This record gives sequence, C-alpha cells and structure tokens, in this order.
Amino acid sequence: MRVLAPAGPARKPSLQFDSYAQVEDLARRRLPRMLYAQMLGGAGRGVTARGNVSAFDEVTLSARVGVGHASRDLRTTVLGTEVAMPVLLGPVGGVRLVHPAGAPASARAAERAGTICGISMLAGHPVASAGDGTGALRWQQLYLWYGRQRAEEVIAEAARLGFGALVVTVDSPVPPKRLPPLRVSLQTALTYGPQLAVRPRWVARFVRDGADLEAANLAMGTRSNEPTVWADLRWIKQLWPRALVVKGILRPDDARRAVAEGADAVVVSNHGGTVLDGLPSSVSMLPRVLDAVGDSAEVLLDGGVRQGTDVVKAIAIGARAVLIGRPYVAGLAAAGEAGVDAVLDMFHFQVDAALGLLGCGSIAELDGSYVSIPAGWLAGAARHQ
Repeated sequence: MRVLAPAGPARKPSLQFDSYAQVEDLARRRLPRMLYAQMLGGAGRGVTARGNVSAFDEVTLSARVGVGHASRDLRTTVLGTEVAMPVLLGPVGGVRLVHPAGAPASARAAERAGTICGISMLAGHPVASAGDGTGALRWQQLYLWYGRQRAEEVIAEAARLGFGALVVTVDSPVPPKRLPPLRVSLQTALTYGPQLAVRPRWVARFVRDGADLEAANLAMGTRSNEPTVWADLRWIKQLWPRALVVKGILRPDDARRAVAEGADAVVVSNHGGTVLDGLPSSVSMLPRVLDAVGDSAEVLLDGGVRQGTDVVKAIAIGARAVLIGRPYVAGLAAAGEAGVDAVLDMFHFQVDAALGLLGCGSIAELDGSYVSIPAGWLAGAARHQ
C-alpha cells in the first residue's frame, strides 16, 4: 500500500525544541532517576551507547556552495510507503511507564508528521490501542520471547489493523538488564521513595494509570527466553502478508542471511547500546551491511541519531531512512504527545536546514559525494562514496 505523505508536519507543534540536549534535560527532570536510567541510559559502562553518538562525528559533510534551493523536498519512500522525511519512530518497550499515553500518542504524532511509528510488543499497550489512523504508518515489533502462540496473536492483530510492516528484533535473546519493580509495594516505596517524592507529576500520572504496569507485561504470557532463529523468519513470513523487517543487524553475513530468509528490509542496529556493551556503533557498520545487501533489500539505521545532520549523513552513506528512539522517548517524558510532536518538528527543521546548507535540493539527491567516512569503516563500501 502506498501512502502519500505531506511535504511537512501537518500542524505546528504547541512547543518547540532546538536540540536533543534540551529534550533530554527536560526528560531527566521529569522522570524518576531509575526510570531515566532504564529508558535513556545504556548497558554496562555505556560504551556502545556513547559510541553510537560519537561515531557520527567521524563522518564529515561536504557542502556545495553557489547552489541555491528556495525549498527542499524531504520526502522519501520506505517499503513503498511515502513519508514526509526519512526519520521514523523506532519501537521502544516500556513507553507507557514514561507517559501513560505512550505508544498511541507516539503513533498519532508520527502520523501528523507524515512518518512511520514502530510499536513495541512490550510498549505496555495492547496492539489495537495504537491501531487508529493510517495502518501503513504503523509497524508492529515482534519478539518470540513469549512463544509462537502469542506471536501468532500479535501478528494476526497487526494484520487485521493493516499495519505496514512487521519488525522482528533478533539482537536480544536474553534479558540484558534487571528491570526495576513495576508494582506499588512497601519494598518499592522504601527503595525508590526518595526518587519518587521529587517527581510528583510522574507519580500522579502513574497512579491514575493504575500503578501496576507489571500486569500489562504479564498479559503477554510466560516468557520462555527462546531466541529467534532463522527458521522462525520462514515461519513468520508464512503468517505475515506484508513487509518483513529484521532489526538488530551488524554483521554483513547476518544481513545476507536475513534477506535470504525473506526480509524486505534490515535495520543496522545494536539496540541503541542497551543490550551488549562493547558492540560497534551502528553507523560504522552501515557501509558494510549496505555492501552485503546491495539492492536486494532496503537498509535502515538505528542508533545514535540525535540531530538533522546525523540523518543526512546516514542517508548520504546509503541508508533508506533512520529510526530514532531516545529522542522521541525523551520528548514523551518531557511533554507527552506534544513533546513527540515537537521532536519530530525539530528533526524536520534540522534536516531541511542541513540540505539547504549542503546545496542539496532533496533527500533523493543525497549520495556519497556529500560525506566522507573513515577508511576503516569499509570493506567494500567504496561504491557508496
């Protein structure tokens, strides 16, 4: 299904962000410390999470002067769906803890901005709650942690709602962190009371929302910790009638295997640095995955995208689009649905400005001539320069 996107956000947001640092600072002041660390921190010492961001600094831009474009076209297509800009909302678990509006609010904001929202299987909301609107602009994320029967139910519901793609996450076969308790209890109060006392607004929302998100997660079923294997993709492909996206790819051989098993797109991703610390940055592995996949599937990037120039760099290297996680989660924490609106508006403005300053008239015109990447990133990616 092809959806025509607007040239830009459908409405001006009620507030404005100028940088990710501003959004993150607001999120830090809104969330309890343990929740902020859980949602916006990284695994281990945070080496991979920080590396995702700093790796973009190693990519330099090359601007063409004496070239003017009064307006720039940010639109592109992702798996046949036209989006207003190559910035998608990636699936993030636990967003209902950040704000009760969570996944449904994020999906609505994405649709207003003319882009796609991925809905995590662990968002804390049922699949149908984010299903209103244009189904093609919703992607359902899937883990096999809860067995094939539960997976079949999620797949069937996403198909019924007309979601545009299924995103199978393959890079977290075991839980990477110990989760904080989600039930209201004496132990929780004693352990986290001081943190909660200084965040009364968050506590009030949490209590109004039922104050027990563990029930939402338990409703998924009993976790079996069965890892996703390649044979599962073939089984999923038989059940799912639309595009299949495999997320969590860093190795070229894994990218080729995912495509061979039926993936229509792969997401170069290390899970935002929240699973295994010490993995390479996503953008540094992008050229190798592109070289491995060629034209057999679309390649998306997830991890470390914090501003418009990061988007432009990824697209110029060869990605079809990028997925953001922390920026919109921080916006959700800062101001709910309006905060997600503002983050998407910020990215649209920054990408547009970057194109204009590069002397480039559209996303479609971006190519390797606008960037330089470290030589060490490439085995075979020279064709993208």
